[in-house]
Amino acid sequence: MSEKGKCYTDPELEKFLKENKEMIERLFKEEKEMMEKFFKEEKEFFRGTFDEEWEKAKRSAEEQKNKAKDTAQEMFNAFTDPNVQRHFMAMGMEFMMAVSALMKAMPFPDPIRDMAGKAEEARKNASDNFSRSGSGRSKPGAQAPEKVEIKTAPKKRQSSKPKTSSDEKEKKSD
Repeated sequence: MSEKGKCYTDPELEKFLKENKEMIERLFKEEKEMMEKFFKEEKEFFRGTFDEEWEKAKRSAEEQKNKAKDTAQEMFNAFTDPNVQRHFMAMGMEFMMAVSALMKAMPFPDPIRDMAGKAEEARKNASDNFSRSGSGRSKPGAQAPEKVEIKTAPKKRQSSKPKTSSDEKEKKSD
């Protein structure tokens, strides 16, 4: 069998293809152009959609970053608020006095009691220095407290809970 014998040929189909060759080529060309146009439009649509979503994602990330910075700044301002710091220092001094009282009450050997006495003396000196530095009266030759630049906190939102008399007393003591 020759090469022609291996493939199916229909004489009518061959005749039709030969007679309409130009029309078929034109149809294939038009189909190819339509598909290229379709793919180009889809590619442009996809690119536009992708660019829009990319910009949305960038804006959202920037907003979240700014929100996180604001929240961190608010937290920092809360912890560095002078009123809060005053309470933390008082709490620390109270804790040291509690540990000191506990050390005195527990049965320890004399060297440990001496060490506890020195710790109590150091705590008392720190407390005195803190009290004097807060009022502007420190010992001559004492090192002045380090000045720290603190950014002021943004105005606080008004609380929805009603104020109590203890809130008013605390405000007056400040």
